[in-house]
Amino acid sequence: MTDSGDEAAAEPTGNDEDEQEVEAERQERLDPDNRPEDAEVDNTERDFDAEKGMFTDSEGYQEAEPQFPAEGEQGA
Repeated sequence: MTDSGDEAAAEPTGNDEDEQEVEAERQERLDPDNRPEDAEVDNTERDFDAEKGMFTDSEGYQEAEPQFPAEGEQGA
């Protein structure tokens, strides 16, 4: 029995159906509605408006009124 090694060295080839299935599963896992309750979320790329109490890319941000004092105007 001779092993040419071609099968072991062959790269896996995916088809469009597999790629679509993987992407659908990925989107389902990333959906915030499917996130576990205590999951940590990375918001380092987002800007937070402390006066409005929400991220600047959040739905309704433009219409939101300030809810908190501006930085430096908070009494302690």
